[in-house]
Amino acid sequence: MLLAAPELLAQNSSLLEQVERLADRGEVREARQALARWQSDFGASAALEERARAWFLAGRLADDGGEAELHYLRVVIEGSSTAYADDALLRLAQYKYALGEHDRAIDYLARLRRDYPTSENGPTALLWVARAARAQGDSRRACEAADQGIREAAPGDTALERALQDEKASCLEVSRTYTVQVAAFQDEAAAQRLARQLLEEGYDAWVLVASGGDPLHRVRVGRGLIESEAQGLIARLSEAGYSPFLVSQTGPSGGAR
Repeated sequence: MLLAAPELLAQNSSLLEQVERLADRGEVREARQALARWQSDFGASAALEERARAWFLAGRLADDGGEAELHYLRVVIEGSSTAYADDALLRLAQYKYALGEHDRAIDYLARLRRDYPTSENGPTALLWVARAARAQGDSRRACEAADQGIREAAPGDTALERALQDEKASCLEVSRTYTVQVAAFQDEAAAQRLARQLLEEGYDAWVLVASGGDPLHRVRVGRGLIESEAQGLIARLSEAGYSPFLVSQTGPSGGAR
């Protein structure tokens, strides 16, 4: 058996451990050389755990995403019982996310959560579920995943918790809806007249009638709009001579007519 270079045997570490350290330092060429030496010396007789580790490292050191995907899939398929399978699933999901294949990314993440329920990657998987779901426009699922990730994140993992909190804030922003207010009157009849005029002009107009301590009848256009839709309405109404402004749907409550 060929002896590894002395620097790879420092502190009695295995050759694969040396490969991992080289990869962590970004010394890719040296790491590949060491991994090739391990494959030549030990690959044929190594235990499954060691082979899965080598496949995983090969994925990390791959030249492109497609090559990395093949190595990670081998870990998932042939080494599903090893300590590297959940990491491989997470990396596969991240790769699919980068390609815009959000359904596939979520499938891999769901498998990680289902098949490896005690994995330390569980909260991180939820972060990527939230990101993929938000990219699909599914703000409800994104918020749920972010909330669960925050609950599961290990104490002291501030980077992950911060990322989950940011994702929660983003999904809440996506899920927020708007309407456009055109005018407000104390006289309900005046508000209804303006609403009818707007309806005749082709706008989805309605009146938020006064209630409780709120004496104003508000004339609004559109409901459940995303911000870009509402801003488009504001531009059209402004051109028509009105003075509209953006209102969150969480604004003053009352009865709509």
